[in-house]
Amino acid sequence: MNKSETINELATALSKAQAVIKGAVEDSTNPHFRSKYASLQSYIDAARDPLSKNGLAITQLLTDIHCENMNLVTIETVLMHSSGQWISSTFSVPVSKADAQGFGSAVTYARRYSFAAIVGIAPVDDDGQAATQQPVPVAKSAKLPAKVSVAINAANSIEEVNAVAKTMPEYHNHPDFRNLVQKRREALNVNA
Repeated sequence: MNKSETINELATALSKAQAVIKGAVEDSTNPHFRSKYASLQSYIDAARDPLSKNGLAITQLLTDIHCENMNLVTIETVLMHSSGQWISSTFSVPVSKADAQGFGSAVTYARRYSFAAIVGIAPVDDDGQAATQQPVPVAKSAKLPAKVSVAINAANSIEEVNAVAKTMPEYHNHPDFRNLVQKRREALNVNA
């Protein structure tokens, strides 16, 4: 990490911004692993207003490309305060394919992780947010309707299972429902 001679004003402003920054919403899906992640835009959207309201700005610069092997990009992320104080760090990412798409992906990946690290922001799972809401209670002895089992077992991906489960909040506390959802997720994960 590099920094200006003093960072006291920057540190105060960043702590105020972090007190109100919400997590970055997982708004994208990795097609190879079928996993959700927060995009660079989601991180920027989550932090933009709290940072600017506290006199903070971020710039990210592509500082190095190892052209000999065409296998690495390095991003320098600088967090600046209106006082002139700043901190910065660099992060290098390997390039999976030596073409424009490969370099672009590596740059975006490096920017996303560097931005998150310098601001101190993490992704939030929309499903996790929904799980914190109180579902309508169901008697434990009540049997699940057949339509619930049919709907869950008809899902062809973990994302579909999650989407179907979200539409049935009245069963979220039912142990048979939770077991059904978990077993379908596991079956889809094995077949992936």
